[in-house]
Amino acid sequence: MTCNRRRFLAGTALATVASAGCLQADDQTETGDGNGNDDGDADSEPTSAVPEDPRVDEPPYEIESQPTEPEEWNQLYLCANMPGDSDLEFQTVSAPRADLLLRTADTEDEAYAVRALTSAAEVREVFELGDDGSDEGSEEPIDAIDFEETVLLVVESGFGSGSVTHHWKRAEATDRGVHLHGCQTTPFKQTSDLTARHSVVRVERPESFELARVSLTVGAERRVHFNATEGVVTVDAE
Repeated sequence: MTCNRRRFLAGTALATVASAGCLQADDQTETGDGNGNDDGDADSEPTSAVPEDPRVDEPPYEIESQPTEPEEWNQLYLCANMPGDSDLEFQTVSAPRADLLLRTADTEDEAYAVRALTSAAEVREVFELGDDGSDEGSEEPIDAIDFEETVLLVVESGFGSGSVTHHWKRAEATDRGVHLHGCQTTPFKQTSDLTARHSVVRVERPESFELARVSLTVGAERRVHFNATEGVVTVDAE
């Protein structure tokens, strides 16, 4: 589907991809860059944006060509060869309607955001919970999670078919927090709508937590990096 102009929602200012005074980070990942600041207190998220560099790179693992026959199609082919050994336990959880960051502005770019929720109060600010303070139908209400042991990540990306979802492969502990790795799915048949996608991921909280980072493979030669200090970031569409 081709659109001359994409409309999406943005209740927050678009983050700048580069900043002259950006903070230098000290944790190293497979991208070779860091993500923290030097004077932050332990277990507190940096107050200044820490732009990812590089913002976009090529996935550091082989991605085989997608078969063309429906019976051989693999909607997880972008993640098939991604390393899956995870430092931290994690799981995608269902959640009620959320107050998402990707809301109305005009752009032809892609957009990404991640938030790290570390308390029941923050969960209630983001999700529309029932009168009893919990979401209906969940095995465990998301505002009843033990945040001494868990971080809840809300990951958003846009824009395209609502048939596409996030698939998460591993969660790494870094010097300053959590680094989540995954890909977008590629269903053989997709709807023609234009929307943002989001997923909610429950991650084991590492001993030291300041920053949540995401590396999302969105194409055979394209991986996008963003973190929780940046708000909404935009990337030139392919």
